[in-house]
Amino acid sequence: MLLKLVGCTILWTLAASVCAANTPRPNVLWICADDLAAYTLGAYGDPLAHTPNIDRLAAEGLRFDRAYCNSPVCTASRQSFLTGRYPRSVGVTQLKTALPDSETTLAEMLAAAGYRTAAIGKMHFNSPLKHGFELRLDMPEYQQALKARGRETLPQGLAVQPPWRPFKDPASVWLNSACLPVGLTDDDMSGTWFAQQAADNLRSADEAPFFLMVSFYEPHSPFLFPVEYRGRRDPKLFTAPPLQPQDDWQVPAIFRDLTAPEKQGITAAYYTSVEFVDKNVGLVLDALRTSGHDRDTLVVLTGDHG
Repeated sequence: MLLKLVGCTILWTLAASVCAANTPRPNVLWICADDLAAYTLGAYGDPLAHTPNIDRLAAEGLRFDRAYCNSPVCTASRQSFLTGRYPRSVGVTQLKTALPDSETTLAEMLAAAGYRTAAIGKMHFNSPLKHGFELRLDMPEYQQALKARGRETLPQGLAVQPPWRPFKDPASVWLNSACLPVGLTDDDMSGTWFAQQAADNLRSADEAPFFLMVSFYEPHSPFLFPVEYRGRRDPKLFTAPPLQPQDDWQVPAIFRDLTAPEKQGITAAYYTSVEFVDKNVGLVLDALRTSGHDRDTLVVLTGDHG
């Protein structure tokens, strides 16, 4: 299912119902991708998309064409759909705002109903609090695992993305107009590690119902993808829509100098990152099937705000 606000409403209705006695308790798998735009998915009709796993999920479930989020800001949107309340009510309206401990989350409600809860990946809590998730894995745990095993050696002379310096470097650089991979192999990427941890969590699921949230950092800028994905998308296949006169005033100054080829490269990088996300979504969905829980699990896939 490709859901956003509608999907969150369904989950909150489920959370309320399972608190009642003798109510069936389906498992919940919620997959979230940062800055994922629906129009870049095959399920929404994009002929240039390479998203077979997300497309299959949509074909097997429901696709919502008129789903909305409550904020265009990552943190505010995420905490809104986790609490079921408007950002202004939660008091989370900016990127660095922490989710207050006083707020009741979906994870806390489902945990109270006997669910095993886990959040793997980006959550934007902006604090050490777990907010109802018994297991919490994010960048610190990934970095520790990568350090413990060591990175794979890359070919000498391979061009990779420079350090991400948004609004400091030219937009063409921090938006990856060169369509360069990050300096990691697929096995060393955080997205792959999060997907593998989620797969292990699903395979170890016991008889207790579970609420598992898997949240990827991709395809947020600089549109990360591993070295194996370099050259997968030809920038010349993409065309940036022409700017209309009535929209000119809305273009930030930092983006005004982007050339047409740079816009094509940025778009190709984004689509490549989306393809990488789709691969990791497939890892999670495959684990759900092999675990035998695919028929008793509500699966929701969203972006955090598109």
